[in-house]
Amino acid sequence: MMRTRRVLRCLTAGLMLGASLVLGTGVAGAESNGGVRVMPLGDSITDGFTVAGGYRIDLWQKLVTGGFTVDFVGSLFNGPAALGDHDHEGHSGWRIDQIDANIVNWLRTFTPRTILLHIGTNDMIQNPSGAPARLGTLLDHITSTAPDAEVFVATIIPLSGSDANVRAFNSAIPGLVQTRAAAGRHIHLVDMFSALTTADLADGVHPNAGGYSKMATVWFNALRSVPGALTPIGTGGDTTVPSAPANLAASGTTSTSTGLSWTASTDNVGVTGYDILRATGATGGTFAQVGTSATTSFTNTGLTANTTYRYQVRARDAAGNLSAVSNITQVTTQTGGTTPGACTATPTVQSQWGTGYVIQPMTVTNTSTSTINSWTVTFTLPAGHTLTGSWNVTVTTSGQTITAKSVSHNGTLAPGASTTSFGFQAARPNGNTSLPSGYTCATP
Repeated sequence: MMRTRRVLRCLTAGLMLGASLVLGTGVAGAESNGGVRVMPLGDSITDGFTVAGGYRIDLWQKLVTGGFTVDFVGSLFNGPAALGDHDHEGHSGWRIDQIDANIVNWLRTFTPRTILLHIGTNDMIQNPSGAPARLGTLLDHITSTAPDAEVFVATIIPLSGSDANVRAFNSAIPGLVQTRAAAGRHIHLVDMFSALTTADLADGVHPNAGGYSKMATVWFNALRSVPGALTPIGTGGDTTVPSAPANLAASGTTSTSTGLSWTASTDNVGVTGYDILRATGATGGTFAQVGTSATTSFTNTGLTANTTYRYQVRARDAAGNLSAVSNITQVTTQTGGTTPGACTATPTVQSQWGTGYVIQPMTVTNTSTSTINSWTVTFTLPAGHTLTGSWNVTVTTSGQTITAKSVSHNGTLAPGASTTSFGFQAARPNGNTSLPSGYTCATP
């Protein structure tokens, strides 16, 4: 109870600080440099309660060093001289619904190309159970008002005294993002929670300088992983979409995997990759992205035995233009793997860049008829790849083989239940577009 009171005092102080910053705000947009319009959006963590400017300081420096011309936009203004552009929409003390009440007006006023959303911390002590639904409504308002904007949605960072609420809220965010991405929205999941621990917090709520620097790195990597996120819209750039991939077909289907191949798309500049979409069942369901490929083939592993899946593929180019989807191909996995104690592991590529990638979530599903109390996922990293981080598992490495075992809070799964808490990050040689393979799941 005492810790909760301390957190409440910090959040209340953040709200008071937010009011003083609004009163002292300069003219919004005064620092516009004609670059890509990026809106940092959220609460006092975006504002920078303990370190004025917050993650925006190091993110700005990384963008400048990387050769990107960016214009931070928003109605608020704060930060040190090291932050070259002080505009933002980080409202101290605000909940999701308060951001939602204003978002349409802000988007119409500042027309951002890219949105960095970290919101929900204040909701964790104010009706946390309703936070996922409120976030879903906010995302719908953002993507409908700014349909061409690239929207990056972060899991919230740790919060002292509210770990259970934070984990429950964060576990709902991947589904909210994936549903909208499958509907064609430009929306992307960013795992911010795993980048920080409570040791990175200055007051149990807000990051210290080191914590904000870690947030900046995560945002920067996420921005670079999405073509078009740092490219202006409607400024004479490439707006031609690639042709749709054709002749999508499946082969080599087993009880846990299937191979896909298709005819390459064409583009006026060049195709940079393909997104693989999957829906479960012969009809209905929602297509969600389950992987990417730089070539015209892909192997989807971690499937459930004796289950029907449908697949589509779409192409993308360097400017972020997406093609129409390909034809649908349908497969039914072979019988097997449904005995008591069986499980599957299905990876989702959250983001990738030239020298690395993040797999999150790794969905582990109990496919048996009885409850399992622990699970072990094994997979193989391509040659030259190294594991740089993982979360919510205990990992051992033998050469390129990675073994990830469940921990106390995610090992028990009822029949048909899944956990999406497990993920990992890996590094790879620049220009290498390979991804891990051979995912298997086993129980004691």
